[in-house]
This record gives sequence, C-alpha cells and structure tokens, in this order.
Amino acid sequence: MKKDYNEIDYQIDYDLFKVEEIVKIINFFKLIERNKHHKISKEELINSYNEYRNILNNKSLEKQYDKMLQKQIGVSIYQTMKDLK
Repeated sequence: MKKDYNEIDYQIDYDLFKVEEIVKIINFFKLIERNKHHKISKEELINSYNEYRNILNNKSLEKQYDKMLQKQIGVSIYQTMKDLK
C-alpha cells in the first residue's frame, strides 16, 4: 500500500542537523519517491543528491537512510542514483 507523503515517518536523527538541512533532506526523500512515479529531471535529482550527501557527510548514515526509504516507500536512493548513469 502506497503511503501519502504526509504519513511517512522519516527516521532522521534530528539532533544532528539544522532545520534548513532537515528540510533539504526530507525534500530529497520526497523527490526520490516522486521519481518512482513521475520521472524527475536527471539534473534536479543529481543536484539534490549532491546537496543531501554534503549535509549527511557520513556513509553509514547514507546506508541507514537508504534502508529506511526502502522499507517505508519501496525506493532505494542508491539504486535510483545508479540508474541515472
């Protein structure tokens, strides 16, 4: 069953980030999900992904969030970005 954007509980460690960074992280997650149903421009995805990675700056956190998104909405950040190439 597909969850509505507002129903998704993103399991982000909010203490690690500033408010504007959290907004960018969540916007990136939503962009990844929208790409599953409606193709988003490659440039927009790459720009948002680069910004996301700069904010996280932590491989294990990236993997953790990728697994969380796969569980929550059935989309892998890693696979989505890999498929762009």
